[in-house]
Amino acid sequence: MSTFTAVPQMLVAALLFAMAGASHAQDSAAVTDTFAACAARALPERSMRQTQQVKITSELGWTRESVRSVYWQRFDDGTIKVLFHVERPPTEAGLKLLVVQAPNVDPVIHVYSPELDRVRRVVGSGASNSVLGTDFTFEDALYLQRFLAKNDGRAVTAGDVDGHPAWVAEVVPDEDRSAYSRIRTYIDKQNCLPMKSEFYGANGTLDKTLLIERAAIELIDGHTIPARMVMTNHKQRQRTELTATAVAINIELPAGLFSLAAIEQHH
Repeated sequence: MSTFTAVPQMLVAALLFAMAGASHAQDSAAVTDTFAACAARALPERSMRQTQQVKITSELGWTRESVRSVYWQRFDDGTIKVLFHVERPPTEAGLKLLVVQAPNVDPVIHVYSPELDRVRRVVGSGASNSVLGTDFTFEDALYLQRFLAKNDGRAVTAGDVDGHPAWVAEVVPDEDRSAYSRIRTYIDKQNCLPMKSEFYGANGTLDKTLLIERAAIELIDGHTIPARMVMTNHKQRQRTELTATAVAINIELPAGLFSLAAIEQHH
């Protein structure tokens, strides 16, 4: 299998954890904050570094696992950059991606493949095909980022998620660019994290459910961190588990870390 074909799997996993990122710890008065303000706090203020483990499990009995380092940073102009480096398995080790998401434009993806020993530039979003048997698409990952960062095109009502007060926001995607007829997200009013997202197919059936496991939420440097997320693909009867370890929030990252020169370096 080409290491370059593994790129979308890594990108999706990295983006989902980076965008679900870090919420400020809240006191009880913060429950009265508006939905938009709460959702915005689910993004890190400045930066994040973490190790990420991904496990895909099928009801047919097979599993696939990988490990990568992830670096996330928000810049003064609103641009968000994500850099990650695959450590395992050996067939994918050394693969690197630099994802640049400027405000109101599609992301730009720079990929370094050890197999090709060069960087390729990929532009695009909204891809709706499953990649390498995973339960994520580009659309799934980028939806969460844009959902947290913007406040348009969604209807918000009061509700609950696993017995906790929540805002329930529903988005109807552009039918020409999306695999979904609607997406429903539950934002916990206390911790401001998107605890559950439901992705409905064109025929109205529930295709996927993305959950943040409440028992795995950790408080790190005053931020609540979703250390474990699970996407269940009801159509394909499989699931993908994302686990974050060694998380550091709002740290200083090297100035050149997100440069093309950095991802071309051999480590």
